[in-house]
Amino acid sequence: MKKALLIGCGAEIGSLLVGMLDPDKDGFEISAVLTNPLMADANHPGLVPMDSLLARVVLAQPHLYGAATAEGETLIVNGNKIPIFFGDIFDYDLESLPGPFDVCIVATSKSHIGDKQLMQRFAGVATYIVGVAEALSLPALYPGLIGAPERHLTTKPVPAGDERIFALGSCQTNGWQAQLRGVLEMAEDLGIDKLEFKGLEVDIIHPDTPTGRLGTKSISARDQDPRNNFRPSFSQVNTSMSRMFPNSNNINTISLRTLTMPPGYQLCRFFFDYQCADGSRLSGEGIADSLRKTANKLPTVLHIGEKPYGSRGYEFCEAAAVVLPQSALLSFFDDPFSLGDGTSSPVSELITQAYVHNTRGYCRSVIEAIRHLNSGDALRVYEAMESNA
Repeated sequence: MKKALLIGCGAEIGSLLVGMLDPDKDGFEISAVLTNPLMADANHPGLVPMDSLLARVVLAQPHLYGAATAEGETLIVNGNKIPIFFGDIFDYDLESLPGPFDVCIVATSKSHIGDKQLMQRFAGVATYIVGVAEALSLPALYPGLIGAPERHLTTKPVPAGDERIFALGSCQTNGWQAQLRGVLEMAEDLGIDKLEFKGLEVDIIHPDTPTGRLGTKSISARDQDPRNNFRPSFSQVNTSMSRMFPNSNNINTISLRTLTMPPGYQLCRFFFDYQCADGSRLSGEGIADSLRKTANKLPTVLHIGEKPYGSRGYEFCEAAAVVLPQSALLSFFDDPFSLGDGTSSPVSELITQAYVHNTRGYCRSVIEAIRHLNSGDALRVYEAMESNA
């Protein structure tokens, strides 16, 4: 059984991973957790920090009530025993942990993951280190694009070589890339010889996260009171779009934070020109059928919501994106700008709408990326874009 070290069990990703992971199915176990010390509650003198950590796990997945317990400083989830170590990741003696580990999952903050020197600390105890955020200082291993067709990518992945530390992209990055994967697979399925992306746009409705607060601390979207209050914010998805398609006009117009439970919602616009081998033109119906084929082949990446349920209907779906294929929600416009006049290539527009589960769906993407790392298959990654010693 492959062994993983989880760094951080305070936010949603870490607390979900320990409950979602099925070692027998997923091929690895979380063998240790290192997380910040937790404060005791003076009103409950009989409780200890492990009770606070257990509360995180149970409240993240209430169906684990009774299936998650704690004995001393060991967390037991569905019979799996996970030793917990409390300490600061900057100075904790990593050699004292029960390693070595096959992989280290850093699920603390994007500032930590963007600190390459900090990430390198874990290389002494783990074969691979992955960060659950976007970080241009690290090579990117994007779960939804593992094994994807590369013909139409501007920036193509390269062999990982000796690299051992990777960023997995953000939750919204993975949701957008799941829909991009559908488009790349569509090009293969429908015989598209040329597919050149001209513009990429994403609008996001993002469920609030535990980093938010009741009451207002500052004007930052994460620090404003979320009650009855849409808050305009931003996502790391634009970073990923530009890493992969530097010549395209890319924008994440909004990441509207709101006080709802996951999944959230994405509206994606793909602007591209294309040529099919047989000279035919695409149709919305043909695109929807092709997306269904991709969903059948890659169920952890893409799911097709054949019924336009509200978000709660897809709360337990673990795909990175749930695309709605209904004609009122999936739109394709062939040459909407009337550019196909014989002298210029037409630019077509595909609009997809999808639920994106920023916690459960993202955790499944993380698990699938680690399965790939542990498989021994050749790794292809997107090169780092900036240095961070």
